[in-house]
Amino acid sequence: MALVLDFSIIAVLFIGIWLFRDPVGAKRGNLIAALALSLAFILVLYRHGVIDIGTVVVSLLVGGVAGFYLARVINMIQVPAMVAFQNGAGGVAAFLVSFVELTRTAQTLSLESQISGVFGLAIGALTFSGSMIASAKLANKMRQSPQVLPHHNYCVFVNGAALIVVGSLSLMVPSHIAPYLFILEILLGTCFGILISMRIGGADMPVLISSLNATTGLAASLCGMVIENQLLIAFGATVAASGSILTYFMCQAMNRNIVKVIFPDYQPKRAPANLSSRGDTETFTGVDDQAWAVTAIREAHKVIIVPGYGMALAKAQEEVAALATELLTIGKDVHYAIHPVAGRMPGHMNVLLAEVGVDYDMLVEMDHINPEFHVTDLVIIVGACDVVNPAAVEHEGTPISGMPILRAYEAQKIICCNLDSNPGYSGVDNSLYGQNNAVLLAGDAKLTVRSLLNSLSSAEPAPVTSPAVDAAVTPNAIEVLTAARSIVVIPGYGMALAKAQFQLVELATLLVQGGAQVRYAIHPVAGRMPGHMNVLLAEANVDYDDLLEMDDVNPLFATTDVALVVGACDVVNPAAIESEGTPISGMPILRAQEAKNIIVCNLDDNPGYSGVANPLYDNNKTILLLGDAKETITNLLMALQKQS
Repeated sequence: MALVLDFSIIAVLFIGIWLFRDPVGAKRGNLIAALALSLAFILVLYRHGVIDIGTVVVSLLVGGVAGFYLARVINMIQVPAMVAFQNGAGGVAAFLVSFVELTRTAQTLSLESQISGVFGLAIGALTFSGSMIASAKLANKMRQSPQVLPHHNYCVFVNGAALIVVGSLSLMVPSHIAPYLFILEILLGTCFGILISMRIGGADMPVLISSLNATTGLAASLCGMVIENQLLIAFGATVAASGSILTYFMCQAMNRNIVKVIFPDYQPKRAPANLSSRGDTETFTGVDDQAWAVTAIREAHKVIIVPGYGMALAKAQEEVAALATELLTIGKDVHYAIHPVAGRMPGHMNVLLAEVGVDYDMLVEMDHINPEFHVTDLVIIVGACDVVNPAAVEHEGTPISGMPILRAYEAQKIICCNLDSNPGYSGVDNSLYGQNNAVLLAGDAKLTVRSLLNSLSSAEPAPVTSPAVDAAVTPNAIEVLTAARSIVVIPGYGMALAKAQFQLVELATLLVQGGAQVRYAIHPVAGRMPGHMNVLLAEANVDYDDLLEMDDVNPLFATTDVALVVGACDVVNPAAIESEGTPISGMPILRAQEAKNIIVCNLDDNPGYSGVANPLYDNNKTILLLGDAKETITNLLMALQKQS
């Protein structure tokens, strides 16, 4: 009966995994897999009993609340770092369970279980430290380039040998000495993970993540062998197998083996300077590049979009999807070309594009899309470099030589929306930029793609710039912001609708660098759910200490130089305290009207949801900047940057 229950739960897990094949099914698959894990957890508790129910409940609450919070505040650009962090958490759990079981019941464990426990210590520890290094790199908390120590390979081999020696000795020494060797084994495993992961660079991060995923599963399976639990063995082995298969495919996509990833040869090699040019079209530079790009888009019938990590960094996936939708609307044939190692984790581009509603059928893998490039009218590259670099197939002796790439260079015309013309993580110059049939629209990918989209709907192509700064009003706002020493930002639902939180935080950062003190005033009912503004600003990495509740911030407005209202209306409407008989009469508001200067960045001057006209708009101290909040804030940001 026990085996029937175990295999039934394992079958539920496999059903969940089977549903991971497409984005729609993956949501259900994730829930089903979570159900399988929950059932396994309950079954283990039932079979072994609970000595201290309080500890179990507290642990569940702490873990559940922490997981729920992280799921709410983590955005898609942070997912790779989060995945690496979770791998590390699995490693910690593995070596802690192994340590407890080895020290508590060492005399009753079989030799096989003791060996499994020692392996669990080492693999769990190296998984933990390696994952933390990977997470720090992906979160830009440390340099993503390889960090190589003197005699690095020697250090790795010595550390590995020490792991084997200490692990073997721990099985032979008396039980009262063994715990000290177990602790030493954990420390050696931690050092081993650091040595391995610190010298793996950005281009190999997907391989590192998938291999760490495999070691997490292996460590969990070893724990299952220690405690003789079939479910944990099966679940861990499933994760280890899937991670290993994924690692194999990642290495195959890079045309290298796992040994070269773990023991890389990082020498600064570049492609030869005399980059070849293809095509016979005229080369365009400067402002003409934008006009040429828009003309190329309008004339093209078959278009392929190539997303890369630069798209993720610029958070440009929404603009890219909007551009593709516009192209489909005017009759273009549009697909996305997905390189298996584009981004910083397996499937990174798929996840980002699925997030903005791109049809899964439009995403085409490298092997299927490459034969299409030579008959493609136009390729639009957004934030991709190494995965489209012809040097990989044209030149020997570079870090990417032999790596399969997306053959974008074969297309009739190419538009590169990249930040600059510098090499990617490989350090190899991209000869694609030198082709006569290609233009590089350098700059922030989000602004570049947005400009292309705007130009398509206008009569004449426009250069890559932010929306024009209002000649009459905006200079007054710039002057006020530049002179201000204390600024209170008031976000509202309009900010959420415009998705302007990232631009707003960038503006606030620039003001702080100029010497101003910037804080955020949070009204308890701003937005469409409790804490709506807090979540959006946390997503944009605003320090929680800078978010002030209404009761704390209201006394500060009288001494505030500028109240910057972004998409808020009713929560700053003085009619709530000045007029009787309105839907908001008596409602506490943020007293922005008391500030020395007021800048309102709202879509229009219409009333909010209450239907009550806002007299703040007519205040002599108010500068009213009407229009899309994201564009307005971008205008202010660009004007301030130009002024500085």
